[in-house]
Amino acid sequence: MHQLRLVENQPHQVLWRETDFADDIPATAMAALAAYYPLARCPDRSVVEQWIAAEPSLFGPQFAMFQTVEDGVELVMHGKDVCSKIVETLIHIIERDVLGTEDGARRYEIETEERRDATLLPLFQNAGLCLAVVI
Repeated sequence: MHQLRLVENQPHQVLWRETDFADDIPATAMAALAAYYPLARCPDRSVVEQWIAAEPSLFGPQFAMFQTVEDGVELVMHGKDVCSKIVETLIHIIERDVLGTEDGARRYEIETEERRDATLLPLFQNAGLCLAVVI
């Protein structure tokens, strides 16, 4: 297991670490993983957005979608169960751990007031997006 890392310059303590997919995977995260291969091969952003919007397990209360911008990553939209602290942490993780690497599903553990499991599906190469499912 990877070491917990602190998100610095935050008014509240937030820790995160990359984990693997060997342990119990929540059903929503499994649905996201199952969709990842075909999503990663979609030809453009609009097709990816339509696919995600049509899939309740990907476009529900536990999702967040990010896009690349000139100087980093920004939130496009998120479900009601994803709080601002989690969004800030996901942006931090994407900018420091995901951007500039090969696209590939990743799993993280995030600790704010509670421990959350986040599955990231980077789709930067074909769509300029990153989908997160937060349990």
